[in-house]
Amino acid sequence: MEGEKTGTTAAELGKKLTERERAFVREYLVDLNGTKAAIRTGYSEKSAASQASRLLRKPEIRAYRDALLQEQFDAIGVTKHSIAAEVWKIFERCTQQRPVEIWDSKKHKYVFAGLWEFDVKGALKALDMLRQMLPEMKPDDGGGGGASLEDMLMGGGGREF
Repeated sequence: MEGEKTGTTAAELGKKLTERERAFVREYLVDLNGTKAAIRTGYSEKSAASQASRLLRKPEIRAYRDALLQEQFDAIGVTKHSIAAEVWKIFERCTQQRPVEIWDSKKHKYVFAGLWEFDVKGALKALDMLRQMLPEMKPDDGGGGGASLEDMLMGGGGREF
């Protein structure tokens, strides 16, 4: 994120914007809906979507938004590595085998069908999310320490990420 890379704070970036633009960004971060944020900031309902689109394309607005998000993430301890760890937990849950049960009308209950299933879509989605995140993760941005992906995911080196 731009504010993170340059060390520029949200307050400093906000000085480059009008009060209305700052208000728009704050409202946008409530629900990530540009049209609704524009309406809440005082733009007409008729032009809200186009105003939101115009505002969100401005580099200084994006930089301010990113800096505010980074400050919020820092305040609650969210890092790229903590998100990756949570995505990995989801992958692990999705790959847990569950027994397939079918209704047995004679016994009036579900019985094991002799098959196992797991959440293929969820597992593949989690892996795709990790693939997209990993190129951005560097050893110096929050705990990677140069460890291999396998070491990081399997808890190698005696540390969590």
